[in-house]
Order: sequence, then structure tokens, then C-alpha cells
Amino acid sequence: MVGARAAVLVGIVVVLVAATAGTVSAQQAGNTTTVDSCRTIDSSGEYALTGPVTGDLDDPNAACIEITAGNVTLDGQGHTIAGTGTGHGVEIDGSQGPVTNVTVENLQAHNWSIGVFALETDNGTIRRTVTQNSTEGIALGASSNYTLANNTATGSAIAIALGGQSQNNTLRRMTAVENRWGIHFERESANNTVVDSVARNNSRWDYYSERNDNENIVRNLDLATGTFSFSERNVALGAVTSPPPLPRGAGNLDSYVEATGTRGGQAAISLTMSYGNANNPVALWRHDGQHWSRVADSQTNGASSTVSANISEFGTFAALSDAGANAGGPVTVSADQGPAVQRNLSTPTATATPTATPAPTPTTIPGSAATEQAPSAANATPTAAQGESEATESSVGIVRAVFVIAGVIGLVVLGIVALRGRDDRGPGFNR
Repeated sequence: MVGARAAVLVGIVVVLVAATAGTVSAQQAGNTTTVDSCRTIDSSGEYALTGPVTGDLDDPNAACIEITAGNVTLDGQGHTIAGTGTGHGVEIDGSQGPVTNVTVENLQAHNWSIGVFALETDNGTIRRTVTQNSTEGIALGASSNYTLANNTATGSAIAIALGGQSQNNTLRRMTAVENRWGIHFERESANNTVVDSVARNNSRWDYYSERNDNENIVRNLDLATGTFSFSERNVALGAVTSPPPLPRGAGNLDSYVEATGTRGGQAAISLTMSYGNANNPVALWRHDGQHWSRVADSQTNGASSTVSANISEFGTFAALSDAGANAGGPVTVSADQGPAVQRNLSTPTATATPTATPAPTPTTIPGSAATEQAPSAANATPTAAQGESEATESSVGIVRAVFVIAGVIGLVVLGIVALRGRDDRGPGFNR
């Protein structure tokens, strides 16, 4: 009798273990920790927002989501972390110990002192974020070897700020539009590279650098009045939509920039300006506040439609063509507004088969003359991560079912064995 009961108990245990194994397999296969409120992330791993998060912080140095561990990925899944104007939306904080290899991606941060902040950390990534209406959109403080890619910052005091010896960082396909300052480097934040980025319609300066002993390198920075590549030290640049009247004989090519030296050290820039179609020779000109003059030793490359020079005296610069005696005088510049600015990110859909959805309602930035519409292509197809997640869940369900079926079969077999044992013991078994 005891042996039969033991056999039945063993069968029950098998079923429970099978079900538990299925559950554990599901947890291990989908090992992303969900985040639905402000919190500290102090363990390595993958984390994902499950919806919008709101934080009301009184301390300007506090963070809604603070990451203090290395080897962390925080995926916002398109959701918004919203504040009330104080504190940091997301902070990667290495001030109390080494923090490396952290990725923050696919999120929006609105109404913070700093939207996304990296402090005293190295070798991280911030990508596919939208920050709005903050003092600083994205900021690095004493953080190096970061990759910032495909981020948009609008409606803030400073769109993208690197300071406190933040060096050897790469900024790629960044968009800084309708802020006070666009892309900003200061306090020995040098040896950084900006590539294929946009800084447009920022009310103070589109690009600003100060208190740096070494250079930063910029390739293909689109302003409202031209595309520029340069290496610089302590220089500010901004688009010029109303240049001084051109000198006699000069033709307008719609390529202008204002450049000035800033504080904190020697200012210099090696500048290359792109220009449009020109049938006549092109040269780089400078307006010093009173007069136009050709920049000495400027080099023109007709094949690439660029003109370059090393500059240490500042003012308004223009690529101008030789256009004959009747050219010159006042000009109207065709400011490039570029493609629509992405002000929203898409969020995951609940259905397994997503369908195309309308574009999000565009956001109007205070003081903006126009409202631009965010692309909606991301809503039309599932992401690779979503597909992998669905496949993983399906596989886990199959594995769980197999374990449970195996457990049930085991229980039946053991039950039969127990019943046979009961028959062999004769009529007195149940007494």
C-alpha cells in the first residue's frame, strides 16, 4: 500500500515539475525585466518599458530611471518618460563605481532638466531617442567612448551637450532642431566626431564649442543655409538667412554661415562649405561686419562642389561665384528646412499581425512657425525584436505542453503499476 501511494505521489511530482519546468523555460527564454515606473536598475540585464512612465521629482539631480550597473540594455519600446521640469529622465550613473556597456534606446523623454544623461561612464550607446522641452535633451558628463546615433532633440535650451572631459565620442545622424543651442561641447570635451547630422533653426547657435584645448571633427553637418564639414577648437557656428548685401560681381549660391570664436582658449576652424550649381569660378568670402573680402588661400573643388579654408578671423562666410559686373547687392537666401523631424516614436502593438496605423499627431514646439509630421513607416511592420519575442513565446508554449504531456503519461503509467500491485495483494488490500 505504501509503495502504491509512493508511486502515485511520484507521478504527481512529475506533473508539477513538468509544468514548473515549462514556466521556468518561459522566464529564461524571455529574460527581459519589465519597467512600468521610476526605479533604480542596479543589476546587469535587459529591461523594457511596458508603457508611459511619469516622474515628479523635486531634486534636480535625481533621476526617474537610474542605471548604476554595467552591461544593461534599457529598451523604451517607443514609450515616453515624462517629468515636470526637474530631474533627469534616464541617468546612467557611474559616479559611485565603474559602469560600462550600457545601452539606452527607443524611448522619448520630455520635460526634464536632462532627458537622457550619462555621468562618469564609458563605452555606452544612446540611440533612437526623442527628447523635448528640457533644459538639455541628451548630455554626457565626464563620459567617453559613447556612440550617440539617430537621436532627435527639440524645444530645449541645449539639444545635445557634452562637457567635463567627455572625449572620443561619436555622434551620428543626430538632429538638433528648434532649440536655443544645438550641438554643444565644452570643458575639455574634445576629440569627438559628429557625422551626418542636422542642426537647424536653433535660436542662439547651431553648433557651439568652448574651453577645449583640442579639436572636434564634424563631417556633413546640415544647417538651414548649407552643409559644412570642419575641424574646430572653441568656435560657434550658425546659419545666416539674411546676409549682408553681396559685393559687386558676386553671385549668390545659398551657402552662408556665421562663425565666431568663443571663450576659453585659442579659436580656429578648418572649414569646408558645400554649394549648389555654379557655372563660374567659386571662392570663399568673408564679411567682417563692414566689408566683404576673399579669404586668402581658400581652395575650391569643382568635382565635389566645395570650397575650403583655414580660418582664424571670424565673421559671416559665403561661397560666392564670379557673376559679372551686374551681380551683387541684397539677396534672399533659400533656407533649407530639410526633411520632417521625427518628434514621436512608434510603440509595440498588441496584435500578432500588425496593420498600418496613422502617423502620430505632430507636436508643436512653442515658438515654432510650423508643425512637422513624424514618419509613420515604423508602425507598418513589426520589429525584429517583436518577431523574435513572438517566436520565443511560441517555442516555450510547445516545450511546456510536451513536458506536461510527458508528466501525465508518467502519472498514468505509475498509476497502472500501483493498481496491479493492489490486485496482487488480494481482497484484504482495502481493510
